[in-house]
Amino acid sequence: MDQELSPFLLFTKKHIKPETPHLKLELALGRELTAESRCYVLVTIHRAGSDSHDSPCILSWDQNDAIAALLLFQHTSDGLRKIEIASETENPTSKTPALQTSFKVNGSNPSLRELAPGGKERFMMTMPKRFRDVLVEGEKYELVWPGGEIVIWDWGTKKEYLGMELGRKMPKTCLPATRVTIAFNKFGQGATEEKKRGSPPPIEEGERIPGAPKMSVTLECNKSVPLDGMATVKITVLYEAPADSPDITFHSFPFQSWYGPREGYRLYRRRANTDSNSWEAIIDDTISFMIVDDPDVSVHVTQDGNFATLQPGQTWSTSKRLQDQGLGILPDDVKVGDVFCIVFKGVELDWWDWGGIEDHGETVVKLPCFLKGRVVEPRDNGGRPKLIVPASNLVDFTIV
Repeated sequence: MDQELSPFLLFTKKHIKPETPHLKLELALGRELTAESRCYVLVTIHRAGSDSHDSPCILSWDQNDAIAALLLFQHTSDGLRKIEIASETENPTSKTPALQTSFKVNGSNPSLRELAPGGKERFMMTMPKRFRDVLVEGEKYELVWPGGEIVIWDWGTKKEYLGMELGRKMPKTCLPATRVTIAFNKFGQGATEEKKRGSPPPIEEGERIPGAPKMSVTLECNKSVPLDGMATVKITVLYEAPADSPDITFHSFPFQSWYGPREGYRLYRRRANTDSNSWEAIIDDTISFMIVDDPDVSVHVTQDGNFATLQPGQTWSTSKRLQDQGLGILPDDVKVGDVFCIVFKGVELDWWDWGGIEDHGETVVKLPCFLKGRVVEPRDNGGRPKLIVPASNLVDFTIV
């Protein structure tokens, strides 16, 4: 596949200049892609832990810069086929990305990124409708960033540049090529089977409540897992908001282990050596023991590990082993060649509030005595709108 794409790649890691930050771009499908959903892509810019400079760097690069250059390829029996994407308008010049121009740093520049050595910056990119319109259900695609150069950058921090102009710097820093596979409704058959058993569908983006923060979940895992190994899933929660939005504090435990008809994690399997594309749901039937009749427990939300605070655009992450309760246990009859899919169906957060650590130093809520449960006081989250988090992307892995 890489050989098929190489003629279309403009900049790769070999184009990184020693005297510039050493950057890497990572793309991940932001959530399951269905006929009704939008196409979200989680974008992560990584900086190497050791390059030519020990200081942080700042650079200007955002969704518009990425979309202007993205390419789409479809998997076919004859290899990859490039899909022509219509321009955003009928104006032929619209295909040409806007030139990167200098600007004054004022603390609310949405495209401005700061990367310390070994650091990373993340944001969620919504693909334009013209990309979504060419996708065909049941097909698989490669979304390709062909690589590019960033001219608006410098060494330093946002704070150091506050009130100053950030302009063009030579040499340009390189953001090498990368790609992500997009499978349209990849586990739809498994979802259909679950519906037949009476399980409702995952939570959709359109079910979000106006006035509440927007949060999304992205899952990541290794593509291959040894038969006697351990499958671990990384869970990343993104606070989607403009830079001038307030911070939020929230109960983070619901993103780890809750399970309900439309909440929590689902695990599906496609058996090896079968021609069928059907997916069977793996049911977690483990039983745990806990004391539930002791008094409720008061906790400070800024001091308890099951609560977290995020600024706009920031992420909170955790990870779970598949054998742990809540994500489902791999069945006893697992074989080499079995493929598993995991998805987070979504959740309604039981507690959240505007503000960060400094705002909630004295905020106390009550949890059940076993702690790993819903907030019991305040029961209505103080009257704030319900925070509905839609379903995540799905990830799959093969037993090897």
